[in-house]
Amino acid sequence: MPVSSKQAEPEVVERPRSLQTLRERKFEFRSLVPLDLRCCNRRQIRAYFENTYDVDEYLFSGLADEQYINKCPDRLRLPLIFYLGHTASVYVNKLVLAGLIDKRVNRHFETLFETGVDEMSWDDTENYRMGGSYKWPSVTEVLDYRHAVREMVFDLLDREPLDLPVLTGHPWWSLFMGMEHERIHLETSSVLFRQLPVRFLKRPENWKYAPLSMDEPAGPNEFVCVPSGKVTMGKPRKFPSYGWDNEYGNLDVDVPEFEANKYLVTNREFLEFVKEGGYQRQDLWTEEGWKWIKFRQATHPTFWVCDEGCQSGCGGDLASYSHCNLAREGQNGTAVENGTAVENGTAVENGAAESNGAEERNLEHKFKYRAIFDVLEMPWDWPVDVNYHEAKAFCTWKGPQYRLPTEAEHHRMRGNVPPSEDPQCDPVYDADRLANINLKFGSSSPVNMYPANSMGFHDTFGNVWEWCEDQFNGLPGFKTDYLYDDFSSPCFDGRHTMMTVRFHLQPLPHWLVRVLQLVNTVWPFIAICM
Repeated sequence: MPVSSKQAEPEVVERPRSLQTLRERKFEFRSLVPLDLRCCNRRQIRAYFENTYDVDEYLFSGLADEQYINKCPDRLRLPLIFYLGHTASVYVNKLVLAGLIDKRVNRHFETLFETGVDEMSWDDTENYRMGGSYKWPSVTEVLDYRHAVREMVFDLLDREPLDLPVLTGHPWWSLFMGMEHERIHLETSSVLFRQLPVRFLKRPENWKYAPLSMDEPAGPNEFVCVPSGKVTMGKPRKFPSYGWDNEYGNLDVDVPEFEANKYLVTNREFLEFVKEGGYQRQDLWTEEGWKWIKFRQATHPTFWVCDEGCQSGCGGDLASYSHCNLAREGQNGTAVENGTAVENGTAVENGAAESNGAEERNLEHKFKYRAIFDVLEMPWDWPVDVNYHEAKAFCTWKGPQYRLPTEAEHHRMRGNVPPSEDPQCDPVYDADRLANINLKFGSSSPVNMYPANSMGFHDTFGNVWEWCEDQFNGLPGFKTDYLYDDFSSPCFDGRHTMMTVRFHLQPLPHWLVRVLQLVNTVWPFIAICM
């Protein structure tokens, strides 16, 4: 269905020349709902593109000084300047591949920023672009490039015929791929920001954290019994929103009866694992997990903050930095002035942290929490942020009958709304849904903030990602997308694990922040729920 190109005169976007000019812009703290690709128009596509582009730049406006953009927050990732340029270069490369444009914006940048590091393992060796001797373009050059790409997309929207619907194989699919790719990097870049020294950051205006707790604490994380049932997994090919290649295919699964916690596992629950020496007990960890423990010298979750100088895993000239130094972080200033409130949360007051004290002090008062831009009082009722190795070790510590849920079980916990071609089956299109999605907050939220669903579970959509037992593989009928043929299939290697989609920074598919939920298998001879 052809769509007219006649639209209202668009607002002119001022060219940013420095991070300071980004900080002076008035950004909206919101994420638009994905477009219905059966009936969207050019004005709506432009608005969604601008929202995507702006939210990414909004995040980078949180750097307190331009010099910090060349830092390596993680020893296995590139400096932040790469990610500012990378997301823009992908638009150009995909649009060229789809044949929508035939002239590049900057061939050098579209080569330099095309590919990041190899993410196949947690212990990859550093490559030459991570070294301090590598000369990256200046911030002004990269912002000029981003502006030129923005103008190129605007020109495309003005002149190129738009036939609806836009489905896989359609040339315009490449533009939506660029937008959803940038939204993925909003997650991954926000993780890197959390790894920077907090004194390098200044929380942008209007950035909002969730409350640290509700009026009533979450209470016991009871098990809910889920009866056996059948689920259908896979996104229909004609579903009118953008999808990555691994979302498509079809698989029917008969799911036996099981039990699962009604809440995600919280920081308070995980504290017991830390108290009992979970990070020091090799018997709780897989062989790969214990190698990770020794590599990272981890003694608690990455974004828990203590005052014992724990290794933070930064790269370059930040290799010796530790965010587990509360007194130093406070002394150099957090993004909050003198311990004033951070939206509904509370920052650590400058100098208020205890020095490295006696071993017998209460662990509950030992830890603070590192959010993207601030160190907060520990939100004990927020879900714990852990990787797969930590999640598996926690389950082993709980006992042999505990494990992570499978993807199919998670579908049962959601209430198993069957896939269809109607956008209303996707919760992100439900404007009245009570969930931490679409940038409701720039953080996790208490597990009891929103009501349970019809199955008795909280946060089955939104808040965070959740680890599953399944290895990451394609569904029956999987096909690679020619526009991004190495997006999924290199990870079908038996070493990558599924995370289900629960998210607050992006409409659908946290920041690669990982959480867990326990499942207790109900064996056939057990007739009652525990």
